[in-house]
Amino acid sequence: MRISGARLGFRSPLPDRGGERQEPRRRWTPQGGQPKTPGGIRPGGSQTTMLKLMRMKGSTFLVWGILVLLIAGLAGFGIGDILRGGLTNTVARSGDVSVSTREYTRAMIRALRARANNGQPITMAEARESGFDRQVLAGLVQRGVLDAELVNQGLSVGDATVEAEIAKIPGFQGPDGKFSPEQARFMLDRYGYTEAELAAEIRSESAIALLRKVLTDDLPLPPGLLDTLLAYRLEQRKFAWIRLDAERFGTVEGEPTEEELVAWHKAHAEAFTTPETRVISYAALDPAVLAEGIEIPDEKVKAVYQADIEHYRSPERRSLQRLTFPSMKEAQEAKEKIEKGETTLLALAEARGFAEKDIDLGEKPASALDKPVADAVFALTEPGLAGPVETGLGPALFQVNAILAAHETPFEEAAPAIRKELALKAARDKANELAPQIDDLVAGGARVEEIAQETPFVLGNLELAKGVAGEGLAADPTFIETAEKAEKGVESDLAQAADGTYFVLRVDEIRPAALKPLDQVRDAVIAGWKLEKKRESTREKAKALMARIGEGATLAQIAAELGVTLAEAGPVGRTGKVEGVPARLIGDVFGLQPNGVALAEDDGAVYLAQLVQVISYDPARPEAAQAATFYRAQLEAAYRAEVFDYYAQALQARNPTEIFPSAVDSVLSRIR
Repeated sequence: MRISGARLGFRSPLPDRGGERQEPRRRWTPQGGQPKTPGGIRPGGSQTTMLKLMRMKGSTFLVWGILVLLIAGLAGFGIGDILRGGLTNTVARSGDVSVSTREYTRAMIRALRARANNGQPITMAEARESGFDRQVLAGLVQRGVLDAELVNQGLSVGDATVEAEIAKIPGFQGPDGKFSPEQARFMLDRYGYTEAELAAEIRSESAIALLRKVLTDDLPLPPGLLDTLLAYRLEQRKFAWIRLDAERFGTVEGEPTEEELVAWHKAHAEAFTTPETRVISYAALDPAVLAEGIEIPDEKVKAVYQADIEHYRSPERRSLQRLTFPSMKEAQEAKEKIEKGETTLLALAEARGFAEKDIDLGEKPASALDKPVADAVFALTEPGLAGPVETGLGPALFQVNAILAAHETPFEEAAPAIRKELALKAARDKANELAPQIDDLVAGGARVEEIAQETPFVLGNLELAKGVAGEGLAADPTFIETAEKAEKGVESDLAQAADGTYFVLRVDEIRPAALKPLDQVRDAVIAGWKLEKKRESTREKAKALMARIGEGATLAQIAAELGVTLAEAGPVGRTGKVEGVPARLIGDVFGLQPNGVALAEDDGAVYLAQLVQVISYDPARPEAAQAATFYRAQLEAAYRAEVFDYYAQALQARNPTEIFPSAVDSVLSRIR
């Protein structure tokens, strides 16, 4: 694989290397055609056409006529931007750094896609209203300024680094988890990226990371910052609490009047409103369904099994948890307490502010552990406690939760899964081959019904209610986004769901959100009104009880009078949970002085809590050292990232950023 000044041997996009691609798929185009980016934008299309016209002999009059019409048509966008070159090529400039319309288009599409994949889709109108579009543009400008500084500082990375980073991109890897030129070529073609763009962006990312490392790796934390954080995060509380059920302690005087019901119905309209619903027809091809009809020869299955035989051999493993200690003595003391049944390794970890996931090592073979650790944990013939063992993090105890024997999966057991995977791969290849044909059908005006008749795609119908969790395609972010952006009665472009299903959809009807009439939901409105009144009266009763506690009564006395259970909780940290208690109540308890009382409520009850004890952070406690290591790493990463961000802002401040509004509007208006 060659990078600089040469072809990589494939073309592909820049997917988010965290796994999910952040840029929408472009439309397929017939072989030899120019790819369209999402939103129907054809990179350089109008410019190429104009150059061809200008090179035609005898076409001077036609050319100038077109130019006059073009200028007149763009007058509303701002002729000043056109004369400065901002409309067609540049959306922002800072000194010698500029952001092109192509770069901005791609960045916006990827950013919008990222939000959709994270369950926070927004429309372009919402993006502009919230300033999301400006944030994306500011990031591009800052990236360009940093690239320019890299040139000034003579910092770059070699081809080997770029190649290694490209090979790590999950979207470029084949079924075996290794870099696949064919897969990379497919992805680059599909997303409309060139090899040069890929290499340049990877090189930029790697060089900026190098610059960040050079500038910030040796920065010490501000004095006292870590101790302040530890004192806050590791402080604990003990408290007593009672629950006052609204149905038991609440009262309602009389029945609601019609006016009260009408007002309550209106005030809680959201609970009685049917959401906006799109009635959708679609044609879809699920590779998993297609795979069911594909036969895989036994010889091919056996070849895959033999080629990957190590995958089907599992060495003996241990399911482990690890907790480190400041000294061997403290580790030994902890072990003795555990063996006496006085505590557990998890309890010790939680007392130090760690969750179970923080000490979990998963299932490990001996080869994945240091020899002293492996010797200790594999010496056990049944689950139990091993250690203490000296490790690179200090003395540690290991809890062996399970012993997993060595195992080799025979071919007969592995064959069905291998066969299924090979069939699925073949189905995906077939679906990919069909994609250009489907795109041609859509471009030619074919309806989803016709697509289903002429191809293996299957016709389907569903209703998509806004904000309501669906199933299958109705739960897929790409399908939902496509449906919300689709024009009524018009077939969408070919798209692909997260599970690999290809689809084309059409919105046949849009039913607007509507408030259900009061007579249709009268019983539910009456029940809601009554429950609210009971909660209000229960809340007032709880406030009166708080006043009594302020005058000297105890929560235990009040619990006895009311006939409710007095529960005790803690020690609990700020982010801890107590079963049966609203999370907000724990936060309120941390704002109390000893014997202070807090009130919180949920849909059916009111809670009172009284602070019993404050357990302050003690640096001498056994868990302090490990907690300090954990939080120091987090603080250093956050602090250095913030310092580097200020550095980038200072570079950018040398040259004020100039934005070309008409060019920005032109880009954003074409993204669908």
